Amino acid sequence: MPNVSFQAEPLSFLVIAELVQRLQHIQNRHCLWAVPCNDAPILAWRVPTQRLEIVVDGCVEMLFSQAEGVRASEQMKSGDVLCVSPDGWNLPFAQDANTLSICFKGEKLGLSYNHWQDGRCISLAKWVVEVPALYRTNVEGKIDGLLAYIASSLKEQAIDVSKQKVLFQQILTYLRCHFHEQICRDSVAREFCISPSYLSHLFKQYGEVGFNEYVNRERFAHARHLLLEKGLRVKQVALESGFVDADYFCRMFKRLAGMTPSQYRTRHEALAL
Repeated sequence: MPNVSFQAEPLSFLVIAELVQRLQHIQNRHCLWAVPCNDAPILAWRVPTQRLEIVVDGCVEMLFSQAEGVRASEQMKSGDVLCVSPDGWNLPFAQDANTLSICFKGEKLGLSYNHWQDGRCISLAKWVVEVPALYRTNVEGKIDGLLAYIASSLKEQAIDVSKQKVLFQQILTYLRCHFHEQICRDSVAREFCISPSYLSHLFKQYGEVGFNEYVNRERFAHARHLLLEKGLRVKQVALESGFVDADYFCRMFKRLAGMTPSQYRTRHEALAL
């Protein structure tokens, strides 16, 4: 299952509410099924309860379990759903996509909104909602109704949330999806039709760190992934993580990791032997 780059904020349900409303309006969604199977790849996502994996944006290459140990592979697009039976497994891969995972946990649903960048899964938001008995078992033919129920539940929770907090949560989600681009305080402020000073105010009011530090931490997390998984040169890692200046990237990386990018990669390669 996906690793979390930062702990989800208390108001992350606002982001999930917006995307579930979008998913409700998709027509003729394509549904796939992953059945229980003991022969799962090492990195496969597998839990003992029922799950739904829904593509929100982009395309996802999905490997999943079928009957008699057969491994199926499908390219899923926006709106497509993979229904994973208890003890079934799936293994997703995407260069640039957004997905929603819905995990059934007794009387509750665990919701996880994820962004995929260069094969890395970045958690954007997580939340839990109560689930009626109608949706606790087989969801075949009930997906649209389940999404409508989730959207309604989250909408009720959002009634008393201030517009400032909603905007700040939208900005955080935007940054997690676009950190690798050449964004800055001014460009993000323009994206949300606010002033750069007001953007700084929102981070001071609701954030744990300032705007620049937040973006750098997101870029740093992605740089670690590229260093270990892609085998790129340090300068290329810096560029693909959103850093224009490779020297600044190295200084920042050493501040956060306690070692240079090259030392970080060498150390982890040695530990893997």
